[in-house]
Amino acid sequence: MSNYGNNLFYGFITTSPRKGFLLASPWLLFRFIFKPVKTDAEGRAQLVPHGLRRIESALVESCTASPEQVVVSTPKALGSVIGEETAVIGIEAIDPLGKGPASTTLAGPYGLIHEEPCTAWQFRELVTCEAIQKARRRGAKIVVGGPGAWQLTTDDMVKYGIDIVVDGEGEVVAPRVIGKLLNGENVETPSIIKTKYDEMPSVEEIPPLRGATVGGVVEVSRGCGRGCRFCSPTLRRLRHRGIEDIARDVETNVKCGQGNICLHAEDILRYGSFTYAVDHDKVMKLIQTAVKVPGLRSLGPSHLALASVATSRRTMAMASDIVMSWLNQDWIAYETGIETGSPRLIEKHMEKKPYPYTPRQWPEAVEQAFLVSADHNWIPCATLIVNLPGETEEDVLRTVELIERLKPYRSFIVPLLFVPFQDNPGYKIMRFTEDAESCHLQLYETLWKHDMRWLESLADDYGRGSRMATRLFMKIFVAIIKTYANRQVTKYFNEKT
Repeated sequence: MSNYGNNLFYGFITTSPRKGFLLASPWLLFRFIFKPVKTDAEGRAQLVPHGLRRIESALVESCTASPEQVVVSTPKALGSVIGEETAVIGIEAIDPLGKGPASTTLAGPYGLIHEEPCTAWQFRELVTCEAIQKARRRGAKIVVGGPGAWQLTTDDMVKYGIDIVVDGEGEVVAPRVIGKLLNGENVETPSIIKTKYDEMPSVEEIPPLRGATVGGVVEVSRGCGRGCRFCSPTLRRLRHRGIEDIARDVETNVKCGQGNICLHAEDILRYGSFTYAVDHDKVMKLIQTAVKVPGLRSLGPSHLALASVATSRRTMAMASDIVMSWLNQDWIAYETGIETGSPRLIEKHMEKKPYPYTPRQWPEAVEQAFLVSADHNWIPCATLIVNLPGETEEDVLRTVELIERLKPYRSFIVPLLFVPFQDNPGYKIMRFTEDAESCHLQLYETLWKHDMRWLESLADDYGRGSRMATRLFMKIFVAIIKTYANRQVTKYFNEKT
């Protein structure tokens, strides 16, 4: 539980291997990037992951427990927080077994370095720590949820001593399950409870934050609706939270000292819209309301869809003017998915992703979105998916062509191995380097050159809000990548080709 030196997206470094890469060694990372958040005299964490804050609030709002009975703490402070009366220990996990796309690509049996990712190592350290296991021997129940809950099987639960896994949105389900545990009702363990469609909370059932969040994350919308077959958010019902509720969560963060706010949705530009079209007025109202919260230092989105960006030049321009003038920001970064440059794969796996463009127009839509972003100083941090089911050499080469076209645009693009979050009959997983064909190596080389072109300037700009120690570490980190690592990678590609 860390604020990553005041830079939320440094959190992706947690998916790197625990061993095998000196600069990403835990000894360095936990001193300069992953410093734990502070706790108060009662052991309550000052900053908490967004999802855990929602469950904290849901437990109180549903009267499952009182505010005094619910303590959200850090792994390091558990020894002083867990007591004789502790009945339930809840853990939020983003990547408990290291099976997410980023960790699978960088580490583990299929990644760049075949070592355990930091995420899996830290989860194991947490659930097996003496404070939790001692409480479990006294009868306390261990409940795990969060975005990575899908990774856990009943065998994993037995191995780690986990009683219940809540897989899916938890604001309605978690208080019901935890309430039964607190009341001593018989609950089968180990058990995996999957949130049903009608158990997903309505907008009114998403409770307000009771404290500040890691990265200043404030949820704006939930769900997506574009229907990409490899993506779990598309299975969630699309909901937009009210402006007043969003503003209240921003205010809560700022009052608790978290002035850097990240508005979270699968596509901020679709706020307020239940079609694929951008509702310009509602997006403007959202941003105008957020920037006026007293004490706000910076504001940015978590994700934008490239199709929305490409069709929303006026909205992007006005959003830039508001944020950059009101908060004196120089630029705004966002995550997004290119996924592939192949219209055939787009049509096969994500035919609604380009809308209102057609799958055939996807490469042009991507380039248009990058152009619009560049014109207004928005920086795309984009992903590509390697080894999508049915991928051919021609598909990969079409992606190479697209990345070449994106060379002039300031951006960062990373390849990620396809990770099926549900059964995919006939799919054969690929090792990132050992199983790479010549077309994949060509793609990797093109991406590497693109990122090396922009890495240093992006790191300098992004690091301005970091703690001094974090900023110094990242400058050294980037310098070594630009020199030593770049030479080694270039040599590798020359030998392979």
